[in-house]
Order: sequence, then C-alpha cells, then structure tokens
Amino acid sequence: MAGKVRLRDSNDLDAVFARAERLWPEFERRPQQIAMARAVEGALRAKSSLIVEAPTGIGKTLAYLIPAVLEAARGERKAVISTHTKNLQDQLFLKDVPIVRELTGVPFTAMVLKGRRNYLCTTRLRSALSSATGLFTAPELKELERIRAWAIRTKDGDVEGLGFLPTPSVWDMVASEPALCNQRTCRSGCFYQRMREQARQARLVIMNHALFFFLLSRQEDDERLIFENDFVVFDEAHTLEAVASAGMGIRLSRGQVLSRVWKLYNPKTHKGLLGRQKKPVREICRDAAETVRTFFDEVARAVERAAPPAAREVRVRAPGMVDDSVTPALRRLQVELRRIEETGTDAAAGELSAIAADLESASTIIGRFLEQSLPEYAYWIDLGADRNVTLCASPHDVAAVIGPRLFRSGTSVIMTSATLAVNNSAAYFQQRVGAGDVAFTQLDSPFHHARQMRVSIAVDMPEPDSSKYALMLPGSLIRAIDRTSGKALVLFTNTATMREASAAVAAALEARGLQLLVQGPQQSRHRLLEEFKADVHSVLFGLDSFWTGVDVPGEALQHVIITKLPFAVPNHPLVEARLEAITRRGGNPFMEFTLPEAVLKFRQGVGRLIRTMSDSGIVTILDSRIVRKSYGRIFLSSIPECPVELLTSDGGIEEVQRDLV
Repeated sequence: MAGKVRLRDSNDLDAVFARAERLWPEFERRPQQIAMARAVEGALRAKSSLIVEAPTGIGKTLAYLIPAVLEAARGERKAVISTHTKNLQDQLFLKDVPIVRELTGVPFTAMVLKGRRNYLCTTRLRSALSSATGLFTAPELKELERIRAWAIRTKDGDVEGLGFLPTPSVWDMVASEPALCNQRTCRSGCFYQRMREQARQARLVIMNHALFFFLLSRQEDDERLIFENDFVVFDEAHTLEAVASAGMGIRLSRGQVLSRVWKLYNPKTHKGLLGRQKKPVREICRDAAETVRTFFDEVARAVERAAPPAAREVRVRAPGMVDDSVTPALRRLQVELRRIEETGTDAAAGELSAIAADLESASTIIGRFLEQSLPEYAYWIDLGADRNVTLCASPHDVAAVIGPRLFRSGTSVIMTSATLAVNNSAAYFQQRVGAGDVAFTQLDSPFHHARQMRVSIAVDMPEPDSSKYALMLPGSLIRAIDRTSGKALVLFTNTATMREASAAVAAALEARGLQLLVQGPQQSRHRLLEEFKADVHSVLFGLDSFWTGVDVPGEALQHVIITKLPFAVPNHPLVEARLEAITRRGGNPFMEFTLPEAVLKFRQGVGRLIRTMSDSGIVTILDSRIVRKSYGRIFLSSIPECPVELLTSDGGIEEVQRDLV
C-alpha cells in the first residue's frame, strides 16, 4: 500500500478520488458520485441535514462513506450508517469499509452493531448450564452443549456464527437480555458487554433501521449507544417511515406470552424454572397459560365475526372488544414469582425477575390495546397462522414523532436512496418523515436510458378492476415474454392474480422451452433469483419483495413486465388509518398518499431493469390507466427519459413522444 493521503481541507475528496484512479486504473470518476460526495461533505461540515436521490450506478455508497469517515476522523462525532437490509450491512463492512481505509489512509475503527438478542450472554449461559436438567429436554440439552462448545471458540458471540439455528426456547435462555445482562451483572467477558464497549469506541457503526429507531427510543436508559452529536447516514431511506412506524408500534402475540409462562413451567415437558416447585405453584403457571389461550381465542372470535372471509389483518376501531381476562392471571403469577424471589428458594432469581417484568409489560400492552389509550395509533389484529393471534398498534403518522428527534440543530442526518422523488420533488418523502425544509439534491442517472431502455404500454388492456382484464392478461403476458424470449421479471401486486396468471401461461411457456419461476411461501427469494440468473431464458413471477432490491445485471434480465400500477389496496389497517387522517384534516387521500406511494414503488420496479452501463431492455406496462388517466403522466414523468411505444392487442406497435402519451 502506498503512503497515507494527507487530509487537510476541502480538497480531501479530490485527493481520495485521485488516489482511487492511481490504485485502480479501471476506476471511473463519475460526476454524479463526486457531486454527491461534495454535497454530503458540505452538510456534515455545516452540521446540517440533506436528502439525496442517488440513482443506481453512481456509486452512492462510497459517495457518502468517504466523507462520513473523513468527518468522523476529524472530530468527536461518530458516524452511524443505517440501512434496511442485512446484505447491504455486510457489503458495507466487508467490501466498502476496507476500500475507504485504503483510499483515505485514515485509521478508524468500524463495526456492525446488531440487536442485543443476537449475542450470547456468558452469565446467562453459565446459569442455564447449572440448571440444565430442570430446564431443557434431551434434544435441547444437546443444543446447549453445542452452544457451550461454540462459546469457547467464537470471537463475537453472534448467533449468526453458531452454525445451526437454535431452538427459540434454548437461545432464549442464553441470549443477552436487559434485566439480566448489564454492566452490573456482566463483565467484559460477556459478548454483548464487549460489543457495547466496541460500539462506544468505534468511529463508524453500521446498523439497520429497526435497531436505530429502537436505540433512539431508549436514549435515556442503559441502551444508550447513540449520542447527541453523532451523525447518521440512512441508506435505503425510502423504507424509513415503514420501519419507524413498526419500531414505535406494539406487537404482542399469543405465542410470545405463552413462551414466557412456559419458560416458568411447561406442563407438556414438565420443564421450566419452576419445574421443581410444589404443585400449587405449577398449577398457577398452568392456569395462566390456559387463560392466555382463552383470551386470544376470544379476541380471534370477536374479530372473525366482523371480518371479511379469509381476512388476516382486521382493524379494531373501538375500545373494549373483549374483557381483559388475562391480566389478573398474569398478576397472580407475578405475585408468586416475587414471593419465591423474596424467600430465596430459587437459584434463578434473576431469571424469575426478568420474566415477571415481561409479564408486567404484556399486561400493560394488553390494557393499552383494549383501551386504545393512544389516539394517534391504529389498532388491529393479525390472525396469523396456527392461531397465533397478535395484537398490533402503530402510529399512523410518524413524522411528528421522529422529525424533531432526528432533524435537530447541531448535527446531521443524511438520507439517500435511488427513489425518493415524486414528479421530481421530495416533498412527499419530507412530509412523511418530518424532514420539513431539509435540502434535497436529485442526481442524474449515469446510464443512457434513451439508448438502453424503452417503455411499452398495452393501450388495449381493460382496467384491472374489470373482469375482462383477467381474461386478457395471460395472452398479453405471452406476447410480451415472446419479445425477449424470456429473460423477464413479471411484477404483480396481488397473489391470486399471480397464481391464476402463472397457471394460465405455464403450458405455453413450457412449449417455448422457457422455465417459469413463481414466488410462493415455500420458495426462497434468494434461491428463485439464483435460478433466474442461471437460466437466462427463464421467467420469474414475483410479488411485493421483487419490486425492490433485485439486482440482476446482464443477459438474464432484459424485460420487466408490470402487470398493474402498484396502488396499495387500502385494506391494511395502518394504511386505512393514514387515509382517514388525511380526510379528517380536509386533504385528498389519493393525491397526498395513495398516488405518491404507488409512484415510488413503480419507480422501484422500473429500476430493476438497467443495473449497469451495458444493460438494455424493455419495460412493459399492462395497465392502460397510465395513458387513460390524468395521473398517468406523473408515473411516466417520474422515470428516466426513454422511447415510449404503444402496444395493441393485435400486436401493433406505435412509437410516440412521451409528452403526448
């Protein structure tokens, strides 16, 4: 490695990128990347915030990571990088951080931070081993022994390195937990406490959005790992509202409460922390478990009576849907736990105290849910699978909550994604996350879409709510797929439509020698994508998760087919509550929420096609509303300039100017 770069002033970035050109002749200095790096550098130095729409291909990761590292190295501020996916976390740490070290010559410590339950607590492991025979079944004991052997050789205690997926009941007894794994009870030998100290000392900490918002909500207690003067870069910022809403919400399932009670005593296995207590104590556990089952069954019956057939998530609009029969039973159990702790007759007093706290939390959540004590929240029931009923509540407007906490004076929040703008404006995104008047920079794409991509619109397709649409869809799909001999990603917004279409086209595709891959509950998303990449003439039918995050450069993907404009059906309770809130204040729910959300998702779907400078292909839209409705222009104006052609059902193709569509 050559000598270190001397970093002094605003020319630092020039020195770093010049060094990249010297080290790697294949490195291409992209104007958009330089522009983004300068904008991020300026915001960090001014301690202001910034929103950057950075299209695929500009190298946005280095564009924010280099100035973030330089700024963190200059002063006392830590750089927090938050992203949505584990894949990007790993890429940042394993690939991009080493590159930045080499380019800048700046020595800095970096780490990936995960939620505490990912880490083994050595104190709890010792406690579990000392009471193993009374707590675990024979298969669970074998797992515990494997964890003990792993604990000796692991460097970080991260469950991901365990080599097998532990049974939840086993990992639950050894994972870090706030009441049992803290600076008072655990020393530096504990993996979680060691990680906490590393996070405090590191200049660059990489985490996911969910953990960030959890830590933000716990700033005043022992979980404090983010400090007032730290700055944060949110990559994949388009997911912030959804993640923040979930993070500030509540979820309590039948299984969660039962697992706490069964941890004390499970009548099926006769194991648990109280398994050796006298029969009356075990009976209190048994009664509590039965009451929990009965309560959640009553909740399920109450919503099923009013819910549409086959509905899974059902809005609860009024308090008191059922009586709170479960809290008294949980309180009786808590009283018994306190009595056992006070008498000192159980060696696992700390574990009992932690479970008592969990039961108290469960009672509080149940009470708040039944009372609907938080008026700014939407409340609903997730009926789930195998009757694992879940009480859910989330704020329908997170902007007022997270905005003031994030966008403070004296620090910086950088938000970036490939798709943040609607009709070339970030106003919708700013309003949804409380970003107010935060500066917005929209960068040009480095790709030549006018040469690399064309958009084809099926103008004769009936509107999707017409019965004729389903009849015409299979034929339209076959005609579109034939244009590229497969190599197509077909995006759906509805499971039933996708299944019907796949059944209708399967024989025709097989006759053409084209493999059809269809997303399903038994299909791994990663495996489907690998099969799709391996067979360059295959066709992949996908739902929501395939509209974003799919990166298939090259020959395997030359056609993205959008079956329907991705308007969210307002049947999810949280979406419904957001629309109602807009209506109450006199706004237009369609224009203020439904349309912008659909445009952003549409942009994500279109963005699956062109991933490199050498890619080319077609985006086919089988929803004629994009030309028949006035809002269609907003969809088209939100994607890159490229040729547009109109397709007719008889196979005719007419190229038109986009502004005339």
